[in-house]
Amino acid sequence: MPLLTTVLLAFCFVGAGVLAVLAHIQKQSAPALDLKEKLKNLTQEAQQGLLGELGEIDKPRAKPSFDYRKFFGTITGQVYIEKLDRTLAQSDVPMKVGEFLMLRVLLVVVAFGIVQFLTANFAMALGIAAVVSILHIPFLALKRSMRINKFVLQLAEFLVLITNSLRAGQTFLQGVDIASRESPNPIGMEFRQLLKETNLGVPVEQAFDNMLLRIPSEDLKIVMSAFSIQRQVGGNLADIMEQVAAMIRQRIQIQGQIKVLTTQGKLSGAIVGLLPVGLGTVITMMNYKYMARLWTITPETGMAGPLMLGIGIFMELLGCFVIYKICDIEV
Repeated sequence: MPLLTTVLLAFCFVGAGVLAVLAHIQKQSAPALDLKEKLKNLTQEAQQGLLGELGEIDKPRAKPSFDYRKFFGTITGQVYIEKLDRTLAQSDVPMKVGEFLMLRVLLVVVAFGIVQFLTANFAMALGIAAVVSILHIPFLALKRSMRINKFVLQLAEFLVLITNSLRAGQTFLQGVDIASRESPNPIGMEFRQLLKETNLGVPVEQAFDNMLLRIPSEDLKIVMSAFSIQRQVGGNLADIMEQVAAMIRQRIQIQGQIKVLTTQGKLSGAIVGLLPVGLGTVITMMNYKYMARLWTITPETGMAGPLMLGIGIFMELLGCFVIYKICDIEV
């Protein structure tokens, strides 16, 4: 094995081991969140009014020996860290930003080391590591989309429960409390979070805004707008919630019909997009030297092979994007 390959492998596995040890130390040394930190996680506004009441409980405790969030923030910027933190919350991933980024680095290092060990091809190992480094993007996008869609499907029934509570003489927050305890997640968990914030002194409108950051949904915006207008001008809140629930059901029904009508176009785009990949894989397995000209630089062809491969990948992605935008009809 060449000396360079040996050094790279040693660096990868030693780095992976160091990261794993640091992760274990971070987990063992991190103390339980004190009351002040828990209140801060619930809401920034409520914390300001309760700091004076914490007394002896509010004593500072030992912090972890290494702050991964701050470390990665200096590298990627705080804007990216805050955006990733919001995405993790929207995707319901039970990890902190620092832990998530450290896991990404660990996976990239391990993937690079394994490919380098098996193939002794630095370019291929680097490419696989680059692919692994961005795998979290579709993963988080899928989890986020599934969670938001599940929330929207539960929203109409949740509003019906609130309407029944209002007509039984309960207040809006009491109705939310009853409905959240009887509803499954994610809608039950999100509205319980809203109740925690309001119990700490946050206005209901601000609590709804905080929920909208976690669940960016047009249907939730409609509920927020209806509630805010009723608070300002008055009216029968039970009837308003009932009408909003009926409208959300109609929106879901129309979206389902559109999804059925656009399924053929999306399926065609998927087949057309995957056909070159599958065909290229089969030809590579049958005649590797023939296909290797696409990603190798030779004196005879120069950069023609990689250039053609790059143009083909770009056109594939462009075609998939165009088909997706054509089939993406907003209601």
